[in-house]
Amino acid sequence: MLWLERRIVAALAGPDDQRTGGAITEFVDTSFRTMPQHLRAGVVGESILLGAYVRLRRGPNPSPAAIVASMEQWEHHPIGVIRQYARLLSSLVIFPQQEIVDG
Repeated sequence: MLWLERRIVAALAGPDDQRTGGAITEFVDTSFRTMPQHLRAGVVGESILLGAYVRLRRGPNPSPAAIVASMEQWEHHPIGVIRQYARLLSSLVIFPQQEIVDG
């Protein structure tokens, strides 16, 4: 996973990822690794561009709250691929949060 992707997963998963021993992060990372190359290339491009935007706007080490605020803005962005980026990452975090049970 790239810097922004890792930060988004950490911000959205919060304590659930620690509680599950990093299972949510592992699920998202595995999903990215198994993604077809042409789709992953688009996600990587967006992660790089949006990551630069976040660092310029929120500083080099944004808080989880700042990351969530950026995601909320992207969910209502007029450009469709930016909305889809936010939905993709949200979905990749929500699915394991709902499926993983305490062991």
